[in-house]
Amino acid sequence: MASLWLGLVRLFAGLRRGLRDPEFRAIILLIVIAIAIGAAFFRIVEHWLWIDAIYFSVMALTTVGDATLAPTTAIAKIFTMAYSICGIGLMLAFLSRLSTFREPRDGE
Repeated sequence: MASLWLGLVRLFAGLRRGLRDPEFRAIILLIVIAIAIGAAFFRIVEHWLWIDAIYFSVMALTTVGDATLAPTTAIAKIFTMAYSICGIGLMLAFLSRLSTFREPRDGE
């Protein structure tokens, strides 16, 4: 249990350090924009509630997936494929950049 807390403390410390970096902030801004675009699209095309549209957008970007929500129209399915491919790249860039701000261990 202690290692979980230590990991969370290091994660939030890395986020705090990362927010000082303009490139890291730009990646976060792009992720927020991607989630907003996805949510607006699913709200308009699929007529989902905002919370469902945001939820699905985050699930698609993080590759978690959820069987309770799925696009039903052809255009939404095509959009989701392109959205996921581009968004996964954004998430990988975020995680990669975040890892550079991890707390250095002794001797590093």
